[in-house]
This record gives sequence, structure tokens and C-alpha cells, in this order.
Amino acid sequence: MTDELLIRWNEVKAQQPDLLRKCHALCIRAKAKGFTHWSADAMFHVLRFETGVSTNDSTGLKCNNSYTAFAARDLMEQYPELNGFFQLRVQKPRGNWGHIS
Repeated sequence: MTDELLIRWNEVKAQQPDLLRKCHALCIRAKAKGFTHWSADAMFHVLRFETGVSTNDSTGLKCNNSYTAFAARDLMEQYPELNGFFQLRVQKPRGNWGHIS
């Protein structure tokens, strides 16, 4: 499932080429306010809200919460000033929770 999510995440980025730039700008604002760490989930929620109230599109930003881990990794890879800004966990294959290997 992780591979499918990654494929869909890459499709979302292709459909919304400004997405990571907007996420980066939001993180820079948070850092300027003194944040040393932040949640990618919170970032998506704030971005959805800000997009919804600043445009004529009442649906706001379209980005599934399942992509937060990918967004965090991409942001820290593309923007060195965000290195360590998000806490990352080891990605596990979906459907294997609780199974003994």
C-alpha cells in the first residue's frame, strides 16, 4: 500500500505544482514564530484553511492526510532549513500491523 500511496502522492504534486512551495512558506512562517518542530498533519490543515478563505474555491486545498509523511520527507529533502522540523517514523507496509514476522 505504501507504494500505491507514493504513486498517488506524486500525482498530487504533479496536479498541484505549488503545493510544496506553499507548505514550505507555511513552515517558514511557523519557524519565524519560534517553532522548532511541527506536525505535517497540522500543516495540511492550516494550508487547507488558508487556501479556502483566501480564494474563491470553497473546497480549498485537495490533499489527503495519508500524504503527510511523504510531504514531510519531501520538504526536509528539498529545503535544508527544514531538516529535522518534522519527526519521522519508519514507514511500515500497510496491513502488517501486529503481525509477527
